[in-house]
Amino acid sequence: MKRLTGSLKSRAIIALSILLGFSFSLILLSVLESFDETIDQATREQMASNANALMAAAAKEVDGQLLMPERTGVKRFDKPNSDLLRGYIFSANGKLLWQSISSNGKPIDYQPVFDLDHRVELTTIEMDGKTYLVYEVDTLLGSSSSGYCFVTLVPANKYLSIVEIFTNHLRMWVSIAVLLVVAVCWMVLWWSLKPFREVEEQISEIESGHRDSIEGSFPSEVKRLTDSINTLIISEQQQRQKYRTTMDDLAHSLKTPLAVLQSFSSSLKIQSKAPNEAEIVNLCKNINSQVQRMNQIIGYHLHRSVTGHHGLLRQSVQVEPVVNELKTTLEKVYSGKQINFITALDPSCIFHGDEDDLLEMLGNLLTNAFKFCNNTVSLTGYVESKQHNQPARLTLLIDDDGSGIDQEDREQVFHRGIRADCEKPGQGIGLAVVKDLVEGYQGHIIIEDSSLGGARIKLILPTKA
Repeated sequence: MKRLTGSLKSRAIIALSILLGFSFSLILLSVLESFDETIDQATREQMASNANALMAAAAKEVDGQLLMPERTGVKRFDKPNSDLLRGYIFSANGKLLWQSISSNGKPIDYQPVFDLDHRVELTTIEMDGKTYLVYEVDTLLGSSSSGYCFVTLVPANKYLSIVEIFTNHLRMWVSIAVLLVVAVCWMVLWWSLKPFREVEEQISEIESGHRDSIEGSFPSEVKRLTDSINTLIISEQQQRQKYRTTMDDLAHSLKTPLAVLQSFSSSLKIQSKAPNEAEIVNLCKNINSQVQRMNQIIGYHLHRSVTGHHGLLRQSVQVEPVVNELKTTLEKVYSGKQINFITALDPSCIFHGDEDDLLEMLGNLLTNAFKFCNNTVSLTGYVESKQHNQPARLTLLIDDDGSGIDQEDREQVFHRGIRADCEKPGQGIGLAVVKDLVEGYQGHIIIEDSSLGGARIKLILPTKA
C-alpha cells in the first residue's frame, strides 16, 4: 500500500478512481432504476391494452352467467398453442370461468384475489420452467354483476431480455467512460506533475555533484519551491565555505605560535643536556604565553565564524604594544635571519576596533615581511588629520627589502590561495584575511614599491581622532 501511495500521481489516481467509481455507480443505479420504471410502465400499458381487449370481447352477463363468444376477435387470444398471449376469466370467488384458445386448455398456476379497491395487479409467476407476467383486472360487468377477474398472461423473457441487454450495454459504456476519464486524468496529471519530475531529476543531479542549482522555467506554484531550494543550497554552500575559510584562517594563524613552540622545543632539548634553571623557567614562561596566544586565536576565529567580523562596540587600541608583542614572537621564529626590525610609530596611532582584529592584520603582514625580506623590515605609523570631507585616518606602512611584488600580481595576491612567490612555504591566505578585515572596517590596503627595495603594504583605517 505504501508503494501505491508513495507518489502524488498514484494518490491522485487512486482518489480519482474511487470518486469516479462511486459517482458512476450512483449514475448506473439511477439510470437502471429509471429504466426499470419506464419498462414497468410500458409493460403495464401493454398488459392493460391486452386486458381491455379481453374485457371488450366479453359479451354480457345473463342471469348472473358470463356469456363469452367462441372467439375474441384478437388473433393472439384465438391462435391455438400460442404462448405469446393467454387470457383467463375468473369469478369473484376465484373459479376459472373461461380461458382463451391460445392457452390450449392448460391450467394456470395463479389464484386471483377479487378486490375492487385494488383492481389492477401486475406480478410474475413461474410455470413450465418459464417466467410469465400476469396482469389482473377486477371489474363488474353490470350493476348487478357479482364481479370478475380478467387475467392476461405473457412470457416475461421479452421484457427481461430488454432490461438485461440495456443493463449490459449501460455497464459496458459506463466502464468505458470511467476508463477514458481515468486515462485523460492520468495524462493531465502526468503533464501537470512534469515540473515536479524535472525538479526531482535536478535534485538528484545536485546530490550526485553534477549540478549546483535548480534551473529552468517552472509554473508559479513550483517556482516558489525551486527558489526556496536554491536559496537553501546557496546558504548551505556559503556555510560550508564559511567553515572552510574559518578552518583555513585558524590553521594559518596558528602557524606562527607553533613555529615559536617548535623553537622553544629545540631550546629545551639543549637545556636538557646542560640545565640552566633560569633559562628553563623563561622557556616555560614563553611556552605558556604561546599556548595562551593559541587559545586566544582559536577563540577569536570561533567567535568570528559565529558573529561575523566585528561588533558594533569598538575599543581604542594602542598600536605600539601590539607591534612589540608581534616583534618578540617573530624575532624568535626568524632568529636565524638576524632581521633588523625598525619601528617608527607616532604615539597617536590608535586603532578603533577589536584588538584581536588588529593583531590578526599586523600579524599576517609582518609575518610576510619577515618571511620575504633579506634582513630589514620597517613599520611606520601615523595619523592623517581630517581634510575636507575625509575623516582622520590611521596609516600604517610595512616595508621590507625583499624582491617585492610585481605590478600585475598586486591585485591577485589578495585572493585566497594565490601566492606571488611559490618558492617559500605558505598557503596564500594571509593577505586575503587582512583585506577581508580591512574592508570590514571600511579601510583600504594598497601594495606599493618600498624605498628599501622590496614591497610596501599601506594600511589605511578610519579613526576617531
